Parts: sequence; structure tokens; C-alpha cells
Amino acid sequence: MRTATLGPAERAAALAAMAERELDVLVVGGGVVGAGTALDAVTRGLSTGIVEARDWASGTSSRSSKLIHGGLRYLEMLDFALVREALKERGLLLERLAPHLVKPVPFLYPLQHQGWERLYAGSGVALYDAMSVSSGHGRGLPVHRHLSRKGALRVAPCLRRDALTGALQYYDAQMDDARFVLTLVRTAASYGALAAARARVTGFLREGERVVGARVQDVEAGGEYVIRAKQIVNATGVWTDDTQALIGERG
Repeated sequence: MRTATLGPAERAAALAAMAERELDVLVVGGGVVGAGTALDAVTRGLSTGIVEARDWASGTSSRSSKLIHGGLRYLEMLDFALVREALKERGLLLERLAPHLVKPVPFLYPLQHQGWERLYAGSGVALYDAMSVSSGHGRGLPVHRHLSRKGALRVAPCLRRDALTGALQYYDAQMDDARFVLTLVRTAASYGALAAARARVTGFLREGERVVGARVQDVEAGGEYVIRAKQIVNATGVWTDDTQALIGERG
């Protein structure tokens, strides 16, 4: 499977094609949610378009923590189902979906008390590793290890010597989030989705209670396109309310 090119010519062709016929799905917003929605829709055989007012991943999807984690803290809340799901997704990204964009990253958990804290925290991290391996996708990360005070200071020399008795080192993963979004958009385009960045939705078309299309301004070359679609997905993240306001009501 080869990802598609998203150059100026392809962008112009995509906008023209979106305006020519009614789409099954029009996605507004080119972050990870919008890109994932477009990929999901087009691989189900739906005619799909996606527009983004600025550049792909220009919002939250390029300003995240970059972490792909299994939710270690949720073990303390006994939410095993959530941790299992997150670890499986982390493993799939590491091993199959985007191994070129995801890498292991070490975390240091300082211990302040002798004995009981190492046993308590160590048991939680050991369970975390075990759940990762049992998911079938956890072998891409090193297992945790116990460190003495000297070992912890070797890893993080800036820590105060009198503030810790040792540490635990465990691993999660880190991703190049913006490149991942771009890969999703290009993959969706390779399956036939019509994708255009720098294309701002300025209003929506309505027929009674239904939203049946959008007016899209070409921010790059000028001009406006009217794009009709059976379903429109608002995936504009922190700008969701602003996009919703173009309709004048919620929902």
C-alpha cells in the first residue's frame, strides 16, 4: 500500500472533485480525529472528503504530549479494561501501524520510602508490563527495572540525594504526532478520499433540520466551493463550538 501525494495539483483537483458531486461523508478538520474518520469512512467504500482550514495537524494534533501510553495510573483505579485497551493500541502502533514514528521512552519513578513503596509501586509496574506482554503486542518495549539510589542518580543527576531511596524505571512510548496525522491523510487519499488543506468552511447548507453541505473558501488560491454531503462530521477539536456556531444551534 502506497500513500498518496498531497501536492498543489492534487489539492486543487480534490476541491474541484468535491464540488462536482454529493459525497457520502465530508469531514471538517484535519487533525488526528478528522484524518482517522476520513480513513475509516473511505475504507468502508464511502465517497469521502476532508477539508482543513490551516495545515494538517496544525492544532492540538501537533501540540500534544507526544505520549503513546497504556495508562499506568489507571491501574491504581482498578480500571483494567481501559489499561488493556490502551496497551494493545500502543503495541499496534509500535509494531505494525507506525513503527517509524513511535519509539520507546523511559520514565523514572523516584521512591521516597524504604521497603513498602518499592513493593507497592513495583507490583503495579510489573503488572503493567505483564498486561502489555499478554496483549500480544508488548514485546517492543524493555521491561521495567529497579534502581538503587546510586543508580537513580546516575540516570537523573539533578535529583536530590536525600530526597529518594531509589527508583523504578519503566517504559512507555512517544510519537511524532504531526507526521502520524499526515500519514493518515495520505493513506486515506490513496484509498480515494479527497483531501484539501487551507480550505476553510465558512458556512453550512441546510434543508429543514438537516445539514446537507458546506461552503468552503480556498484560502490558498481564492474562490469558494459548495460541497454537498449526506453526512458532515465536525472534527475541529478546540474549534468545535466555533464550527457549530455556523449552524446556529448545537447537535
